[in-house]
Amino acid sequence: MLKTMLELGKIHFKEYTTYKSNFYLFTLNRIVEVIVYIFVWQAIYNQTGNAGGFTIEQMVTYYILVISLASIATWGVNEDMAHSIRNGKINKELLSPISYFKYYFGIYLGEIAFAIPVSLATFIICAIFWNVAMPVSIVNFILFLLVIILILPISFFIQMIIGTVGFYTNSIWGMQILRKSVVSIFSGLIAPLTLFPQWFQTIANILPFKEFIYTPINIYLGTIQTNEIGFILAKLIVWIIILYLISKTFFNHAVKKITINGG
Repeated sequence: MLKTMLELGKIHFKEYTTYKSNFYLFTLNRIVEVIVYIFVWQAIYNQTGNAGGFTIEQMVTYYILVISLASIATWGVNEDMAHSIRNGKINKELLSPISYFKYYFGIYLGEIAFAIPVSLATFIICAIFWNVAMPVSIVNFILFLLVIILILPISFFIQMIIGTVGFYTNSIWGMQILRKSVVSIFSGLIAPLTLFPQWFQTIANILPFKEFIYTPINIYLGTIQTNEIGFILAKLIVWIIILYLISKTFFNHAVKKITINGG
């Protein structure tokens, strides 16, 4: 089954890379976002002498990493699932020898496989033009990567829950927008979480979205204590289990209610 999922991922990756312009345009879009964020925060820092507790070098690095990781944190399979439900292709997917979850996890791997080079290209190009802080240590860099790896199944199971809503409504456009908005706000994509009220930070500490962007970047920068990282990893594993159980239970119930359109 693993080989099948990897093949599905490879096919989906090739769909993205059929046109080289996809890679260049996605990367260019990310670089423009970095420029906007950096100019805004440089202006704030010059006016107030403060950038959410970060030095200006850390804030520049923070937003280069934010935009580099944004595609990994927010891209996913919801668009594919929505299209499948609308055109009736889901009928074949449900009857496929490979399970629905494994099929879309393969598609998700292809999505992430394309997001990674976009992220790396964004980081490298931005690092040429701005003074980017390097990881404080090799250990921190490894932990940074480990947290990113652990957020992938969390992101996938959340997307499966969102996609399963389409079994009832035949449309998940609104839910897709909601998912990306929640991730953007609670992950620290829009602004570092230290700038939000304490009650908001308390909620963010419970939810898994903080680990999508804010936590790995702060591990990279060395602003999170080493003894806290064990708790963070345990939290991610617990959320993987919780979201897996929710997504499977929801799917098993929803699949009985689905109405096939065409196909």
